[in-house]
Amino acid sequence: MSLTALQTKLLAMVCLGAGSICAGLIPALLVRHSHRQSPLILSILLCFGGGVLLSTSLVHILPEAQVSADKIFRPYIELFFIAGFFLLYLIDEIVHCIYGATANSNCGDALIEERLSYSRPSLSERRHSAMSRYGTYNLGTHTCSSNRVSNNHVIRPAFSDSALLNPPPPQLCHLAHREPCQSSVPTVNFGLLIALSMHSLLEGLVIGLEGEPTKVLLILGAVASHKLVVGFCLGLELLNNVNTSFCKYLVCIAVFSLSTVGGIGLGIIIAHIRGTIILIATPILQSLAGGTLMYVTVSEVLPRERARWHQKHFRKYVGLLQLLSVMFGFSLMTAFNKLFDT
Repeated sequence: MSLTALQTKLLAMVCLGAGSICAGLIPALLVRHSHRQSPLILSILLCFGGGVLLSTSLVHILPEAQVSADKIFRPYIELFFIAGFFLLYLIDEIVHCIYGATANSNCGDALIEERLSYSRPSLSERRHSAMSRYGTYNLGTHTCSSNRVSNNHVIRPAFSDSALLNPPPPQLCHLAHREPCQSSVPTVNFGLLIALSMHSLLEGLVIGLEGEPTKVLLILGAVASHKLVVGFCLGLELLNNVNTSFCKYLVCIAVFSLSTVGGIGLGIIIAHIRGTIILIATPILQSLAGGTLMYVTVSEVLPRERARWHQKHFRKYVGLLQLLSVMFGFSLMTAFNKLFDT
């Protein structure tokens, strides 16, 4: 018994909705119990997700928008793409202006403490110079005083407030990478959720507008191949924010999962009244979503993970592992896209 087009679309709604929810909840089972014990594994998974999102933005969304765009708007698809990038950039800066005062103050305190650690003598140095140095250190107020008598001259070490507030030496620049302030976290989660949900809604719209059952199944396989992976990566990003409660986590996963279902339902409704507005708006919205996703990936996710582990000197190889993880996620997602495009 063959399925009709409507039955196939209803099947697609159930499969994509339930599958996305399951994929989004998997990180909660894997990460919640091992976040403190295995931070490196979590970072590698997040970098893998960054590669997946980067491929989704550049290899999947942008070419798809270029192909489906009207001839009049096709030359401007790249401009809409970069407009999505700058749109989330603008939203991020607005959030910083409104909510970032306290967070930026905390970040400034962390930076002073970090630079203080560069100037603070090590334990071996203090032991080595115990017989020749004397003085007081008042680290709580960021002032240090110490005198050393050598050849009838008093030598004062260069510990001062100005030294602590000045940038570290150039050779230590890679040690000064810091994680983004917490005020940017809501923007990252909001932008990522909106971009992925918008893209999922438009993909569901494509399924809903299709008229042949075989083509519906083919598009279903193509969408599911990357939507489940992206849903897993979204769950990782949400869990990485310590301020995200489990209730908010479930709401975000539900919004992402139901966006495709809503898109299919919307496509079924307007299948018989397809107009030029839908044909024009779909690739433009696709481009905006792709640019938004690009910003989240290259300006927030990857820099955050690199900065987090650049501060840990005992694992200098982690950066290479992160790079390999990003490349693997990008390659895997690109292979999925090329396979189903063929």
